[in-house]
Amino acid sequence: MKSRGLEKIKLGVISWFAVGLIPLMMFTACVEEQKLEELVQQAEPEKTENETEEPAVALPGLPDDVAGYERWLKLNVEPIPPVQGGDPHNGDKNVYVNQTRDVIAPNDEQEYPYPDGSIVVKEATRPNKDYIGLIAIMRKKAGSDPDHNDWEFIEYTRNDPDKEFTVLASGRICWGCHVRVENTDYVFTELE
Repeated sequence: MKSRGLEKIKLGVISWFAVGLIPLMMFTACVEEQKLEELVQQAEPEKTENETEEPAVALPGLPDDVAGYERWLKLNVEPIPPVQGGDPHNGDKNVYVNQTRDVIAPNDEQEYPYPDGSIVVKEATRPNKDYIGLIAIMRKKAGSDPDHNDWEFIEYTRNDPDKEFTVLASGRICWGCHVRVENTDYVFTELE
């Protein structure tokens, strides 16, 4: 009889473990799984507005260092219309720079000169066209042209959306015009 009582106690203890311990173990496993999910989410870098899954590819005929320029900081808010009476970059224009707002306007006011390594890209959609027909690029490379704040200028055009861009002008032709805005580091468009 004593042995039967002991068996009942053992069964009671085992039942208590089965009823209490198994749900406790399941709860603990769920909590651990949730913590693991939270850690994974924290470890994954958040994507910003400008990030996309696809790598940037330069437009045909343009150098690779301007690939994805459309994701860079845009200097103008609205497209810049053609200048009446003559516009070397004729068309509706947008201007981008490979710098952040914090770098070129740390106190919310643009500062000059642009840092070494800056690349400014101006795109233009020609009048009565629906594709980009002009790309003008300024690259700031230390020591490349001290007389013009070390900017290198080059302009590309195309006359068909399925064609590659080809070089139209560079060097003196470009800086001859840009010298008028030497006070804004040779860049016509200021950050808006």
